[in-house]
Amino acid sequence: MIIKENSSQDRDGLPPFVNSWKQLYILLIGMLALQIVLFYLFMAHFQ
Repeated sequence: MIIKENSSQDRDGLPPFVNSWKQLYILLIGMLALQIVLFYLFMAHFQ
């Protein structure tokens, strides 16, 4: 049985700027890591 990764049913709910759920989760983790770093720098600057 061959399963396509990007079938139309798999793409339900995905935003238009990503092609797969894996890309969405990588983007999400990257954005969260960036926010953690930025908040740390903000805190260190105003301490």
